Amino acid sequence: MFSSVTAARAAWKAFAAPVVACGLAVTAATPAAATIFFGNYNPSNTAATSAGVGLPLVRRAPDATQSFDTAASNSTYCANFFCTFFYGTTVTTTFTVDSTFVASHLIVPISTVSPYGNRRAGFNIERLDGADWVGLGFMQVESGLVPAGIHEVQVAFGNSSGSTFNPAPIQFVDGSTYRIRTNHAAGAAGFMSWYLSDQAAAIGQSFQRSTQPGVAGPLAYQPAFALTDGGDLVYAPKSGAIPEPATWVMMIAGFASIGAALRRRRLVAA
Repeated sequence: MFSSVTAARAAWKAFAAPVVACGLAVTAATPAAATIFFGNYNPSNTAATSAGVGLPLVRRAPDATQSFDTAASNSTYCANFFCTFFYGTTVTTTFTVDSTFVASHLIVPISTVSPYGNRRAGFNIERLDGADWVGLGFMQVESGLVPAGIHEVQVAFGNSSGSTFNPAPIQFVDGSTYRIRTNHAAGAAGFMSWYLSDQAAAIGQSFQRSTQPGVAGPLAYQPAFALTDGGDLVYAPKSGAIPEPATWVMMIAGFASIGAALRRRRLVAA
């Protein structure tokens, strides 16, 4: 009797161990859901495409809930081949955060045009310190990595050195005021359009400055943005048809407990 019980236990361990390990491995490999710390719109929940090496980015097509039809025209604009700063456009939006967090990525809906080759448009993050704006970090978007049409682009804070990207997350402090400002980063002539959210801008909150006549001035709506930890934005459908890996592990553990109880009863009865 004891030998048969021992053999049964050994067989159970041989079966359960790899199953449990497999369940844990699948759980560990599941991408972490994104945390969106602050923003003025909900990013699209569509399939992501990763591109770039020196300046990596993730792009998504807007989903059915998004209707980006208004842009801060030529948010960064460069008029000639040498991309001088004497003739161009920038867009700035300010906001005050209501919690303290560390964000590593910025998501914005944009479209890019680069008629003379690949160029880089940048986003500066700055904090209001008294009467001055203090630079905290920046990110760049390579126009060659964004196809025609509107895309939501997720880029990390940091900079590139050749083919190496150096991430640099930024801490945002509860109650502090910040601004995101577009800039001409590098490259040939071209422009980038930053699309607006559906949230109306307060007086002085969102502004477009330009040396081009007729396009400077306050924006009625804020440019759309979200600050995130860079996690996965594509959420798995919540369905009871297929148990999660953790559920399988719990079920197996429950069966093991039942089996152990039955074996104890048999031993007592014997």
